[in-house]
Amino acid sequence: MEDKCKTGRVTIPTDLDVVPETLEILKKWGADAIRDCDGTDFPQELKNADAKIYSTYYTTRKDNAWAKANPDEVQQCYIMTGFYTAPGETVTIPLMKGISPELMKVNDHDDITRWWEVMDRSTGQPVPPEQWSYADGSVTVQAVPFHEYTVSFLAYLIWDPVHMYNAVTNEWKDFEHQITFDVRQPKTHKYSMERLKKYCEEHPYVNVIRYTTFFHQFTLLFDELKREKYVDWYGYSASVSPYILEQFEKEVGYRFRPEFIIDQGYYNNQYRVPSKEFLDFQAFQRREVAKLAKEMVDITHEYGKEAMMFLTLIHI
Repeated sequence: MEDKCKTGRVTIPTDLDVVPETLEILKKWGADAIRDCDGTDFPQELKNADAKIYSTYYTTRKDNAWAKANPDEVQQCYIMTGFYTAPGETVTIPLMKGISPELMKVNDHDDITRWWEVMDRSTGQPVPPEQWSYADGSVTVQAVPFHEYTVSFLAYLIWDPVHMYNAVTNEWKDFEHQITFDVRQPKTHKYSMERLKKYCEEHPYVNVIRYTTFFHQFTLLFDELKREKYVDWYGYSASVSPYILEQFEKEVGYRFRPEFIIDQGYYNNQYRVPSKEFLDFQAFQRREVAKLAKEMVDITHEYGKEAMMFLTLIHI
């Protein structure tokens, strides 16, 4: 029995400058796998090590050439401004105050009267689009004096939030911000499947593809000083785009409102009682993400590899 227990399900992280140390720990701990991770590279010297090779695979980033060439399919997020009290018959609300401009960029490309929402928080009612306007990064509202107003709007995630978190936490220097692209959208969907096949062909030594992000981030916002402003591991606000929301409307048969996601600024965190509309959106997203994940897992299996999802650590 003792001879059978010399290795177990232990994975050793590695990098280019720790090859001898990786092999030493692999033997000492009886580990059965080696992996890379965000911010590291897998050493070619370890390809033939006596262990399974896990490779982190980023479904939504680490391909800035594609993201820059297709800015319309960069991932998006719904966010809300702070509350602004109208001092008179108008109030001007800056959209990006309190949000890192390195993380997000306002999406004023799509129809803002369709996908943004100005709310009179004193009455709980939306302000009709003809009573507000957008210019130079701010929304000006025809207001009721002393009422409080917010703007809910779409923003592009021009720096992957987790990559930003890792970079800020570890004080990385001299690196390129990784832009996050939306695999749900047609061009990127097709490209991503071909990209995965190419990866499998070029990495025959990899036994397990360790997927990270299927296919949207949790809600992770930073302020101008790169401090965490809002974090929700269960958030859905970064899983939106006009393309996705139009599909949702076709399925449920009613018009989408940003407030379904924004939820008075609570973003439907786990301490809130979800509305029927938000539950519908969650169910829709789960089905769509699972369908797309299956595509990638099937491709992985076609190349004789295992698939693993980071965080849940489920082998497929």
